[in-house]
Amino acid sequence: MAPKPDVARLYAAYAERLRRYLFLKTGEAELSADLAQECFARLVAQEDELPSDDALAYLYAIANRLLIDHRRNHHQARTEVASDALLESVRDLRIAPDVHVHIRRQLARLAATLAELPVRTRQIFQLCRIEGLSHAEAARYLDISPSSVQKHLAMTLELMRERLGDDP
Repeated sequence: MAPKPDVARLYAAYAERLRRYLFLKTGEAELSADLAQECFARLVAQEDELPSDDALAYLYAIANRLLIDHRRNHHQARTEVASDALLESVRDLRIAPDVHVHIRRQLARLAATLAELPVRTRQIFQLCRIEGLSHAEAARYLDISPSSVQKHLAMTLELMRERLGDDP
């Protein structure tokens, strides 16, 4: 029967080396220190079954199993796999429910006001205010004069003031 390895001696000899190995694998200093400590805790728990010839290889095997377990148990969902539509549907919990109701009512009033506009006026509003075209660009796109674009926008903004008021 081979002599049992001295865990304190093994710790002094290999702890730092094992921690650096784990740090290279994880990139996290605290996690690597915790996992290295856990390696030696498992070594102590299995002291009766330790191979006396190559304790370092045994420690590396424990470390690799701990890394696999850690990655399996701490896998985090990534936001880049979520669609934009899904992310937009998530409610902002910092906004109170009454504010959500108010915003929805304002949006409904805005949509109803825009529905009242003549088609050309609604097109000009969408091009200039939603899509961000300049008055000249919208005029070229619709084959009308820039002053006509300005008049349609002025009419739209006046109607919105009447219907929506100054309520934010």
